[in-house]
Parts: sequence; structure tokens; C-alpha cells
Amino acid sequence: MKRFSKTITASLGAATLVLGQALLTTSPALLRRAETAQWVASANASPITYVPPNRGRPQQTQGTGSRGCEALNDDKNSPIEITLVAPRDHTAYTVSERPVFYWVAGHTVNRPVEFTLVEEGNPNPIYVQEFERLEAGMNHVEMNSEQGLEVGKTYRWTVSVICNARRRSADVFAQGWIERVPVSEELQAQLDQATGPEDMAQVYGESSIWFDSIAHLSSDSDRLEALEEELDNSRIAERDEATLND
Repeated sequence: MKRFSKTITASLGAATLVLGQALLTTSPALLRRAETAQWVASANASPITYVPPNRGRPQQTQGTGSRGCEALNDDKNSPIEITLVAPRDHTAYTVSERPVFYWVAGHTVNRPVEFTLVEEGNPNPIYVQEFERLEAGMNHVEMNSEQGLEVGKTYRWTVSVICNARRRSADVFAQGWIERVPVSEELQAQLDQATGPEDMAQVYGESSIWFDSIAHLSSDSDRLEALEEELDNSRIAERDEATLND
């Protein structure tokens, strides 16, 4: 991705986060599209074991945008899709002050993209980064600001394709939630014994620390495989809960 001329870290008005579109659960369908299948095909199983802290209500949403934006899609017959590389049914944890955020796009879209990070209960973003267009495949943001995440606080992160800069309610977007947690003595002891990034990814995953586990994986194919397994486990949990409630 080519960045705009600067990263914006100053507080912006709440009007920049008007997300009035219809909401729906994130779909993992684009993980099997041609642009990403080459990564997935190289891995047979998730490289980590992720143990979720809990599972609850959906914690990812998407907005479909408005007609006309799809015309700028490389595949004009397909909708614009963004999938966050994060669990969909619970708030994901990090121990990092400035974690890395990943998402996957089904197609290239020649429209500006905006990443925003907002503390829960505060409409003004603590971090904003802009890109010239949405690139097909894996994308990521590394926070580059003085202000980072605080332990014990929850934040909403959003990736938006700006279809019409004058009408932000037409954005196509995906958003999820992240919480920074402290490093426990047990986790630190396990990290100290890890022999490399892959071992650290496994330690973080078994300790329910999603974002740091994903960041320590060595390839995008591993990240996609970990995401797909987590989405599969989420669907199984939803099915089992529905069966118990019948």
C-alpha cells in the first residue's frame, strides 16, 4: 500500500466516524478467493493453538456501503469485502502498547482507506492512518504514535474504504475490538523460555493473547490459517450453543 503524505494522530471530530450503514457479521468467504488462496494452500493446519478467553456476542461488524463504490473494484461484479484478522465473537487481547493490526481484502479498490483506533467511550480517535487505496490480500498497520494502548482499556479499530468523502455514511468498513492486558508472571516466564518467534507465538496463543501471537508468526499464510481455524472454532461454538438452547 502507498501511504498518504502523513499519519494523522491528532484528535478528530466524531463526525469522521459516522458509520451509519447496515451491519452484518464478518464473513470469512474471501479467505478462499484467488488472491489469498495461494497463501492458505501452503499450510495444512493452524501454526498456533489459540485458547480464547471466552466466547460471547459477535465482536466484529461490517458496513456494506452504497451502490457505485463497487464499480471501482478490480472485480466489478463482486462486493468490496474486508476481513479483520481477529476473532469475531470476543474482544481480542494484546499485551503490546502499540500492536500490529492485520486485515484481508478480497480485491484491490481504487479508493482511499482509513484506519482508526478509538478508545471505548471516547469518540475522538487516538490514532488514524490513511492509505491511497485498498490492496488485495493481506494488509497491516503498525502504530507510530506517542500515545499507545493502556492496560485495562478496550478500543475499537476500524478499516474503512471511503467511497464518498462528502458522505462518510457510504463507507465500506469492518471493525473489531481489542483490549490491552498486563503480562502475568506466568506468561513472562514462558516467554523467557521461548526459543524464537514461533515459540513466542504459541505461548501467546495458549495464553489467549491473540494480537501478539499473530504478530510473531513468520508469514501471512500462517496468519490466514490461524484466522480460519479460529473462525471455524467460533462457528462450532455457536452451533453447540444453539443446540443446548433448543
